[in-house]
Amino acid sequence: MKGVVFRALEDLVIEQHGIQTWDSILDQVNLSDRYYLGPQSYPDEELFSIVQEIGRILNVPLPDLIRGFGQYLFGYLANSHKDIVSQFDSFEALIKGIDSVIHKEVKKLYSEPNLPSISVDFSNSDSLIVVYDSPRKLCFCSEGLIYGAAAHFGVTVKIEHQQCAHHGADKCILLVRKV
Repeated sequence: MKGVVFRALEDLVIEQHGIQTWDSILDQVNLSDRYYLGPQSYPDEELFSIVQEIGRILNVPLPDLIRGFGQYLFGYLANSHKDIVSQFDSFEALIKGIDSVIHKEVKKLYSEPNLPSISVDFSNSDSLIVVYDSPRKLCFCSEGLIYGAAAHFGVTVKIEHQQCAHHGADKCILLVRKV
C-alpha cells in the first residue's frame, strides 16, 4: 500500500480525534516509530492493523469506517492531484475514467501501485455498475471513494453491493444510483 494512503488516514484521525489518538493507535499496533512517505510502499497488513485498531478504539464497524475513510480519501487525493480530477467535467465521466485515465496517471506517479481492477457499465442514465476486483477486498473503500467523487460534483448517490468478495464472491459488483 502506498504511503499516501497511510498519510490520508493519519490526517483523518488527527483532524477528527487528535494526534494523541493517532499516536496511541500506532503504539497499539507496534508501529510507533513508523513514518509514512507518500510514494513509498508499505505492507498492506500495516494498514489493515491500523484500521482495525481505529475501529476498536472508536467502536465503529469496519465497513462503515473504511467507507468513511474512502470518502475522505477522495477529497485528499483530489486536493493533491487537482490536475487529474480537473480532466473530468462530471461524476459519470470520472467514474468511467477510473481505469482508463486515473489508474494510468497513478502508474506514472507511483512505482508498482498495485491497483484494483475496476470496470464500469452504464446501465441507464440514472445508474451505473462498478465491478471491483482486488485481493485486498477494499470494496468499502471504493464505495467511499465513489461517494466522495459524487459529493465533489454535487451529485447524491446510493450504492448497493449486489455481490461482495467478503461474502464469497470472486469480485464485488456495486450498483450506483443517482438520487
